[in-house]
Amino acid sequence: MVTFFIIFITSLIATALSSMSGGGASVINIPVLLSLGIPFPMATAAQKVSSSFWVLPASYNYLKDRKVDWRFLLLFSTIGLIGVYAGVAVIMQTNQRLLQIIIGILILLLVAYTYFKKDVGLDEKKVYSKLRRSIAYVFALILGFYESFFGSGNGIMFSIVTLKTRGFDFVDALGYYFSIAFPWCVFAAGLLIYKGNFSWAIMTPIVLGSLIGGQIGSRYAKYKGNKFIKLMFVIIGSILGIKLLVGI
Repeated sequence: MVTFFIIFITSLIATALSSMSGGGASVINIPVLLSLGIPFPMATAAQKVSSSFWVLPASYNYLKDRKVDWRFLLLFSTIGLIGVYAGVAVIMQTNQRLLQIIIGILILLLVAYTYFKKDVGLDEKKVYSKLRRSIAYVFALILGFYESFFGSGNGIMFSIVTLKTRGFDFVDALGYYFSIAFPWCVFAAGLLIYKGNFSWAIMTPIVLGSLIGGQIGSRYAKYKGNKFIKLMFVIIGSILGIKLLVGI
């Protein structure tokens, strides 16, 4: 029962913060699961299962009453699935620490750019260049690959890419990202479960916590608007980047 409560509360808090910023619940959930003696593949599977439940409701909260570019959403998510498959294939062989350092540095650079670029993400902007709009798809494979076995900060990276290439604001970016992440998480979870990584005792509390946290975070952030999301983006992104960089 104690383990159930720890996983539930951790998932609720981690998902609430992630749904407000795109920072990634896994950076909180996975270390806690590992500290409870849960193997990394099982912890990753649990994280992907929980994400499969909360990202779509969160996406709906952000994109409700907004025009959705379904072609971009479907094409980006489909390309990313190739990266997801590759990520799961190497999950047991990848140097996790090296990857965390690289991603930590990248996230801190993106956060610094967001902080100093005062108007970024606060308003939707029309992008007319087809080349510039198409550049976003280049990142689908990279983000899909990373999503499959860690994923923390993927929403931040997706946000910056789409703010610049598609003219999104922060509300758009998070809404699209959570929709795109849904098939990636489902696919990754399915592959990991197929390899034997499943436990009701772990999956149940992490899913329940994420469903509540995702609703609280996304509804509140959408209500507060782009300036609040940008603030959370900078604060949580900075903490996430430093945590990944120094390994705490």
